[in-house]
Amino acid sequence: MRLSNFIIYNRLTQSFQDNLWKLFKTQEALATGKKINRPSDDVIGISRVMDYRVSITESEQFKKNMDDARAYLELTDGVLNEATNTLKRIQELTITALNGDESSETRAMTAKEMKQLRAHMLELANTRFRNRYLFSGMLTNKQAFTSSGTYQGDTNYIEVQVTPDIKIKENITGLDAFAYLQGSEEVVQLEDGRYIHYIQGTGTEVSIEIRASDDTTVLDSFSFSNVLEMIDRISDALENNNLDRLTAILNPIDRAMDQVLSSRAEVGARLNFLEAEKNRIEDNLLKLQSTLSSVEDADIAEVVSEAAKTEVALQALRETGARIISQSLFDFLK
Repeated sequence: MRLSNFIIYNRLTQSFQDNLWKLFKTQEALATGKKINRPSDDVIGISRVMDYRVSITESEQFKKNMDDARAYLELTDGVLNEATNTLKRIQELTITALNGDESSETRAMTAKEMKQLRAHMLELANTRFRNRYLFSGMLTNKQAFTSSGTYQGDTNYIEVQVTPDIKIKENITGLDAFAYLQGSEEVVQLEDGRYIHYIQGTGTEVSIEIRASDDTTVLDSFSFSNVLEMIDRISDALENNNLDRLTAILNPIDRAMDQVLSSRAEVGARLNFLEAEKNRIEDNLLKLQSTLSSVEDADIAEVVSEAAKTEVALQALRETGARIISQSLFDFLK
């Protein structure tokens, strides 16, 4: 069957277009490193790629949330550690002041150091990070404690999403760390027969009553609701040479230290959880990225080989086309 010139030209043009498109696809794959560059390249593959990318983005956001929470919790842990050391020093000074060799003058000197420790504790309680107060609950733009020792934060926690189903608290409130929680009433009898009553008041307030040996007559009483106010009472007792109050306040110092240590243990538990979850998410991210690469990324060696074959085919097509198109009726006359 004789082929018309139109059919020949049409077939040549179509062959050129097909091979040029193949060459474009291989060059695009080489340039992007991807074998799927648009939905039409692989409809099923692109849907899988989109799913993997969503999962990767979600995991990376969870990882970022964990890093942010970790930064706040690590700083909180450091602050609580310093608060513990400060309370230890307060305890040492109080015990030393109760020594019989101490005088009213030396106790007054100790009161000056106690006030410095109180100022340091206030600074710790009002620590800021990234322009946020650590211990103010969700009122992060407000100092946790006033200079007088009044808590002005709230009891709410800042929670961050670290997995699709789990949120973690990234803060400790001032009440958790520095308020005084007595709980049930406690009674301690002194060697001289007198009694000390520790009574839970409203909120976090504790009332301390020093009673006579009949355990009824109240000889002295005072109260406080947090560590800062407790240090104020110690300073007052030192300045006034009030050994009874210093004796009575030893027990609350121990409780305050236990409370700070408990808060620090809670922070440590959260940090351990974040570390474990971060390792799990990083492993999951690696698997997702590997799977995404197997679906989306091009095999460069294979693409280079395909490009070379396409270029050879195009060159052959050019030479064949040139010979066919250059022929005319005179070429067939003898």
